[in-house]
Amino acid sequence: MTHVRAAVLLGRSLFLATVFAVVVVATPAAQAYEVWITDQSDTGKESGGFLHIYDGAKLAANPVSAKPLQTIDLSGEINKFCEDATKKAVRRPHMLFFNAAQDHVILSFLSGHVLFMDAATKKPEACLSMGKNAHAAWPTPDQKMAITANIAEKKFIRIWTDYAAHKYSFDPEKDVLNLAALENGERPDTSPICPITESSSKYAFVTLRGGGLLVLDVTATPLKVVATLDNNQIHPAGCGGIQAGGTVYVNSGGGWPIAPLSYDIYALDISNLPKAITVKLVSQRDDQFADSHGMASVGRYVWGADRAGNNVEIIDTVSNLSVGAIDLETSVNADPAPDLMDTAPDGQYVFVSLRGPSPLTGNDKDAHNAMGTIPGVGVIHVDEGGRVGHYKGQATVTNLKDGKETADIHGIAVKK
Repeated sequence: MTHVRAAVLLGRSLFLATVFAVVVVATPAAQAYEVWITDQSDTGKESGGFLHIYDGAKLAANPVSAKPLQTIDLSGEINKFCEDATKKAVRRPHMLFFNAAQDHVILSFLSGHVLFMDAATKKPEACLSMGKNAHAAWPTPDQKMAITANIAEKKFIRIWTDYAAHKYSFDPEKDVLNLAALENGERPDTSPICPITESSSKYAFVTLRGGGLLVLDVTATPLKVVATLDNNQIHPAGCGGIQAGGTVYVNSGGGWPIAPLSYDIYALDISNLPKAITVKLVSQRDDQFADSHGMASVGRYVWGADRAGNNVEIIDTVSNLSVGAIDLETSVNADPAPDLMDTAPDGQYVFVSLRGPSPLTGNDKDAHNAMGTIPGVGVIHVDEGGRVGHYKGQATVTNLKDGKETADIHGIAVKK
């Protein structure tokens, strides 16, 4: 009996050990990710800026104590690389996006540069000049293009991208569309603000400084406008844009003389393209101290930042109704001025860039729509699949000069 009991116990032990081993193996490790942000303030003589890179999990766990894994002064190696290529210095790193493979990052500078970098080595691969300005350079999901807005010269530019071959180019004759030629009474100022594409990478949606929208077929040569909306349908200067399901959401925003304060979020029905596009206004705060800017897709919801109102609105994409807002004001930072946003790979956190007291772009000096108190990156915990969020606080970023805070955090993207 003793031998039988021992055998039974040994069998049970082996069984439990096997089950335990299976459980341990089956538990996935948390996915590592990074949060990249740009500081537009100068780090050289009328040049440079900072690129800060955070460990995403550490930033999410304790934003107050989080420090960057790496900080790159863009007035150094990057500036030399771009000066050698374009004969002018980089300044104001405004936006950044990762390509679909997450192995390259694209930085656009208001000095007119578009920089392509290896995301792992942080080494530059190409620096192209778009002219006087490059407000945003959006990588298409198919990884074949980066569509770019030159506000100053009213140009839309298509850059061809071959990340594997490290080749990036555009033809001034075939890949540049002069939007000034498309101005009329319904679209009085066609300076492009923030172009995006839908999931097929065929159609670009270009918001305009004077209001209205252009839909371009970016696969056509020459570039072709296939649909338009006027400035009554889409108000001026939107910069938020994102696809959720089969719907594209864009906004209107403040900061320009034509619209110091503006807040509208629109849903675009793109199912009938290229024949037509229709628009529905889903949220409006034009009668408030509000300024719509960045957007993020969070589950079935779209989150939109109110830069002046210091909160994030949540839109249900099924009903296209606003279901609430997340207040970002705290006792530590009473005026965070939330700008652009991106989502963690597991969908549990949203990171938002927070402007400081010295906003260098997008701020009307009388309205102070983009002026904040403490620059940095804020962390929002996502609950109920995106229907609710809870603000955890911020990691503060600083660039003091002669005792003055000059840091101005704008671009933000999550490297998944």
